[in-house]
Amino acid sequence: MTPREEHTPGFEAPIHRGVWEPIVVMGAPRVWTTVWLVLCLWVALLFLTVLGLRWLPLPPITWAIGQGVLVLLTQWDPCWVDVGVAHLCKHGRRWGYQSFYDAG
Repeated sequence: MTPREEHTPGFEAPIHRGVWEPIVVMGAPRVWTTVWLVLCLWVALLFLTVLGLRWLPLPPITWAIGQGVLVLLTQWDPCWVDVGVAHLCKHGRRWGYQSFYDAG
């Protein structure tokens, strides 16, 4: 190694992708994918018990459309969840999300 390429031991640490990239499952953020899947499964069970087999295909079709929307939003802006939470949080409603993230 040349003197320029020497590294101080313990000074460098690998940055894990989960720190700076959202964790995705099936192309959408993990939490929203799980919540959407559980909600659609619950509705499918509700349809099965209340309405019968005739309406059972509706929740999986709805899930596929919703999952597609989540995937498209993630491809358009990987951090759309953070912006949405900033809009919905207490600070976001009162002052707007830009002032919440301003430094100083």
